[in-house]
Amino acid sequence: MNTTTLRTLRISRHFDASPERVFDAWLDPATAGRWLFSAPNGEMVKVDIDARVGGHFCFRDRRDGVDVDHVGEYLQIDRPRRLVFTFGVPKYSEAMTRVTIDIVPVGSGCDLTLLHEDVLPEWADATTEGWTGILEHLQQNLHRHPSRQLLAADTIRFERLLPGPIERVWSYLTDSDKRGQWLATGTMEQRVGSEFELRFHHVELSQTPLPPPERFKDYADGLSSRHRVLACEPPHRLAMTWGALDDPSEVTFELAPEHGQVRLTVTHRKLKASDIAGTSGGWHTHLDVLADRLDGHLPQPFWPVFSHLLARYEGLSGE
Repeated sequence: MNTTTLRTLRISRHFDASPERVFDAWLDPATAGRWLFSAPNGEMVKVDIDARVGGHFCFRDRRDGVDVDHVGEYLQIDRPRRLVFTFGVPKYSEAMTRVTIDIVPVGSGCDLTLLHEDVLPEWADATTEGWTGILEHLQQNLHRHPSRQLLAADTIRFERLLPGPIERVWSYLTDSDKRGQWLATGTMEQRVGSEFELRFHHVELSQTPLPPPERFKDYADGLSSRHRVLACEPPHRLAMTWGALDDPSEVTFELAPEHGQVRLTVTHRKLKASDIAGTSGGWHTHLDVLADRLDGHLPQPFWPVFSHLLARYEGLSGE
């Protein structure tokens, strides 16, 4: 007869973000893959979320070549107040537990309470430590990765709070090898008026290469584009043309120190309406890869994340 008494764990945390933003972070694949169930030494190679009652999720984190799946089923989805799901890690145990997330607005932020039921006693301490770290990662992600801003019909802006010093972040904008780790390779002379070529190869941005979906199969072997430097003020400001040189849009990178970190602001102007969603998804994905590289983490494969973000921005453009 099994007399093991299962444990119930309770963890609370305040977030300086709206309840809606905190809630959505649990169900958006592109966002959740950055902080939920990801180990510091792991590579999140798969994030499947079917965000409906009865839908399932699977997060596959590759750790030292070993895949660890985190799986479950959504039991209740009440945005932005409550999320309930079953949860298990089959590699370590066949047991399925139950997790309840309650979110209450407090001022301009919110309080989150996580209740994890049916936890085996021998896993209680490790599980508590795990959830504490996960919620800390969520806090960091919300703080350092604010939402896209649509400044005008033809202008978008992204901001990222990155680890410094500022000279290091600048080198990831201007050095071909370092830029190639998150965006594209190409030697650029730091001089106004200089022209250069960028070579994009998205599958090489992660350790695990995944091919593009059918819609973007023409990009499987990469692509190249020509650019011209419009402004260069090391290590604070870099501007360049983007797209065809006869009718380009313009991208400006601005760096500013902020409490021991560096705020990177990317503003893309003169975009055609038909390019807003795709360009937004592209910058969002590339900048998340940059943040991972600077943090010393392995980024997720480019194409699945970009596809999720593109669908999100296409939905916004249709509103």
